[in-house]
Amino acid sequence: MRSSRENEQSSGKKQLRVFVDANTIVSGLLFDGNEVLLLKLGAIGACSLVTTRRVLDEVNQTLRAEEFQLNPDVIIKLLSYVNKCVVVHEDMPRTDLERYLARLDDKKDTHVLAVFEKLKCDVLVTGDKELLRKVAGAKTTRRILEMLLGTS
Repeated sequence: MRSSRENEQSSGKKQLRVFVDANTIVSGLLFDGNEVLLLKLGAIGACSLVTTRRVLDEVNQTLRAEEFQLNPDVIIKLLSYVNKCVVVHEDMPRTDLERYLARLDDKKDTHVLAVFEKLKCDVLVTGDKELLRKVAGAKTTRRILEMLLGTS
């Protein structure tokens, strides 16, 4: 039986590298919707979902917010699931982020933009309006699912 990577190579099809930001991951963990399916596709290797430790720290912090009322054991299980779905890369040094600062009004998103470009991902999946408007390759989860599943 061939692995998905072997099937990719033999078919000449390149696996899509998809950078996922914190809001996409949190939505996939806590709510029904397209993000749940995207995480599942990452888990089975239909695409390569990537992110950074900094993004995962933001996910962890969000999951611990009082509004969600999640106990620590549930949070650990959710983060463990994320690690099965997403490849986590190291953060970029802050000094390397400086050249990206002028490109976005919301400076906290500079890290996402910079790492997306540094890792040469094919797509940045986000719900952030500014990233969707200003970053070539930024798409909504619905749009990336259409690409992955061949629907329009």
